[in-house]
Amino acid sequence: NGGRKQEENLQRRQMDAQMLRPKPNSDNVAFLAVDAFEHLPRLLRRLERDLGGTLSAFEVMWPEFYALVTTEPAKGRPILPAGHAFYVLVEAMGASPVQDGEQFERVLAEAMEAGEVADAAIAQSGAERKAMWGLRDDVGQTMRNAPIFTFDVSLKISDMPGYVGEVRRSVLSRWPSASVVVFGHLGDGNLHVIVGVGDRSPGARHEVEERVYGPLRPIGGSISAEHGIGLQKRDFLAWSRSPEEIALMRTLKAALDPKNILNPGKILGD
Repeated sequence: NGGRKQEENLQRRQMDAQMLRPKPNSDNVAFLAVDAFEHLPRLLRRLERDLGGTLSAFEVMWPEFYALVTTEPAKGRPILPAGHAFYVLVEAMGASPVQDGEQFERVLAEAMEAGEVADAAIAQSGAERKAMWGLRDDVGQTMRNAPIFTFDVSLKISDMPGYVGEVRRSVLSRWPSASVVVFGHLGDGNLHVIVGVGDRSPGARHEVEERVYGPLRPIGGSISAEHGIGLQKRDFLAWSRSPEEIALMRTLKAALDPKNILNPGKILGD
């Protein structure tokens, strides 16, 4: 019996392994500097078009975020000089290490010639790839501005510069020494906004929320991109969802959970 169970466990592990997605043969990463927002969507479309479907990441960092993750006590150090308007981490994963690498370099060179990229560094090793990703992933550095309030919002790419500018002006007009740090997944319209105003009181939170969510209303943005609604954003749901949409959500909730026992009180407040 013991031998049979071991064989069955081995077969299950083999089947599970077959169901996992194979690791790509090529992994190309670059860190780019971009000097104007209008170049970002052009660059994104160029990479999507010319990299043959291998683009796997397009992470945009505003300069305040880049400054935090490249200065002590952060362990990361600048890959490109400070002073640029935006920094972008680009990754492409594919099947052919040689061909994919050559195409990656060629497309980035074309982007530089077109003026979409001001400066670039291409990782030449696994350690360099890790260092580039380390900057983007060191979100904990935003706690240097603590107390902070964190937001994830979504909106059209074309609306992003106006939105970020309006949020920054609104927050700084109320708290002149506040910090507003922005980074995000530009390709899916997702921005993370971290605001520190030196006050963690409920009143300050509510006022900051109004200043972050308010500009989304006229442009059809959403108060949530990937982290849901829950209790914290529940009172602002109507700012990005119509009465008809909320009514449909209530209908679906009632149909699937007639006794209201699944996570009661969240989102809809029933």
